[in-house]
Amino acid sequence: SSKKPEKVVLDVCLCSVAFGLAMVMAGTGDLDSLRAFREMRWKVDSSVPYGSHMALGEAIGLLFLQGGMATLKRDNLSVAALISSFFPRFPGSTSDNK
Repeated sequence: SSKKPEKVVLDVCLCSVAFGLAMVMAGTGDLDSLRAFREMRWKVDSSVPYGSHMALGEAIGLLFLQGGMATLKRDNLSVAALISSFFPRFPGSTSDNK
């Protein structure tokens, strides 16, 4: 019997994929990526957790780092900082600080 994954799991996966795309395309200002992020972020109601909006906003920010003039470093320290700062643990609401 196949079970569908819970919505929360799908939200985390979608946001993680958005972060991955944003890191690869960081600083490029790629319009196709921007359109995808805006489409994912468009729905605003109680079924979309705050963390999803926050993560997609961060992904858009990565896409336009320093107005398209900067990108991400690839040395060991920088990669470790990216992993710790973009670890997929998103808040459920504005008051969720777990």
